[in-house]
Amino acid sequence: MINRIIIFLFLITISFSQAVNNYSFNTAESASMAGSVVASKGGDWSLYNNPATLSDIQMRQVSINYSNLYNQTYLPLSSYGVIVPTKYGINLGVKHIAFNVEYEEVELLNENITGIVGSIDLLRDKNSTLSIGFSANYHSIKLGKSAGSSGDGTNGISGNSIESASIDLGFLASLRQKYRFGVFIENINSSSLGNGITSQNLPRKINIGFSLIPYDYLAVSFSTEQLLGYDSPQFRSSVKYYLNKMLCLNAGIQTNPNRLGVGFVVEAKNLSLSYGYLTHHILPGTHQSSIGFKF
Repeated sequence: MINRIIIFLFLITISFSQAVNNYSFNTAESASMAGSVVASKGGDWSLYNNPATLSDIQMRQVSINYSNLYNQTYLPLSSYGVIVPTKYGINLGVKHIAFNVEYEEVELLNENITGIVGSIDLLRDKNSTLSIGFSANYHSIKLGKSAGSSGDGTNGISGNSIESASIDLGFLASLRQKYRFGVFIENINSSSLGNGITSQNLPRKINIGFSLIPYDYLAVSFSTEQLLGYDSPQFRSSVKYYLNKMLCLNAGIQTNPNRLGVGFVVEAKNLSLSYGYLTHHILPGTHQSSIGFKF
């Protein structure tokens, strides 16, 4: 019971300081790499962490991701994505993120983000590539009924729904398929939720990273993420190692706060299964799983 109260207060503090859930590890692969994916080869995580990397994807694919944040069943986080490449240097995708807080069968918070994602090749030749990506997002948050003076909700204030829209922008440049540089800017239009004194700005972040692929079976990435308006960046690093064509092992670290991610991806024909575990400096770690299908 005490652990639940601590976690709930921690989440409420985040919610009021940044308006919405700011958890950026929406797939098992990104969690296992501690978020150091902005310049990695594109995957299902591209819909959430850098839309420009959609340009790497050559087959249509569907993915489903699920986790209980901090290993708590009343904090479910799920995401769904569809990616459709085209023959004209334009790849498109759709994403949906759902997060809610439910305690003792009472829904306290329901947050949904739906987005249309796309990437465009500006340059692609034998030696180099340059791509730009975008994500247009619709945010919807529904707050539960207040406890009221009685504390059991019988005379509480009914919850309200608030909506907003935001735009994310991404860039990706690569050289000789070995050196990759990525940039992801979240909420570039500085959108907010609510009106007047209740207005809260949506999180604005910039993520810059570099990936080195010395061999076909190894990729090393470094990145830094900065929440704009704050002067405490997060530094991240990750490693991907392909044991064979079916199994890939992932590991990553993050500072500020210190977190460790580990996981794997198993691919069999057109089906892929991913698992990621991400520690937390205060709360329990988060297990995440993903399933994807290419066609």
